[in-house]
Amino acid sequence: MAVPQAKSAGHTLDEWRHWEGRWELIHGVAYDMTPAPGIEHQRASGTLFGAIFNALSEARSRTGQGGCEVFAAPVDVFLGDNVVQPDIVVVCDAARLNARGVEGSPDLVVEILSPSTAGKDVTRKWWLYEASGVPEYLIVDPTERVGRLLRLQQDKYQDAAHVEWGELAALLGGRITVRLGSID
Repeated sequence: MAVPQAKSAGHTLDEWRHWEGRWELIHGVAYDMTPAPGIEHQRASGTLFGAIFNALSEARSRTGQGGCEVFAAPVDVFLGDNVVQPDIVVVCDAARLNARGVEGSPDLVVEILSPSTAGKDVTRKWWLYEASGVPEYLIVDPTERVGRLLRLQQDKYQDAAHVEWGELAALLGGRITVRLGSID
């Protein structure tokens, strides 16, 4: 099995399928998903995943209908010839799910910033999610203890909310509300 050189352009999904380890592929550029995120990143991820999971469960109980599912990394999201592993994704269309991951745009993508990935999360991934039609993109900074919610409007992300730690964020077009971070 091959291991690509990080950040060398021109790779394809066919090549990606044979690589060892965890890699993202954005516009032909390979990004190594190691080392593992730090503790603050994982705390933020776990707390937010739990909050979204609970909010979706409550919404499902209220409506009595099926609904959205939330997934935590690592889960592959295929956007055209790109594959990424967001920290958290919410998918409301079961037809987008298959054995290999999520095919097409999830309804919500959450990236939790880490020193090694922040630059990619607020540039390349932002542009990819925007171009792929991901309706909402939540960028969480556990160091600054804030979140930035972006919503797609006329094919461009617009700031929808700036959320401080402990405050509520309305996600999925307001269908669910979750508390960001912890109140401590």
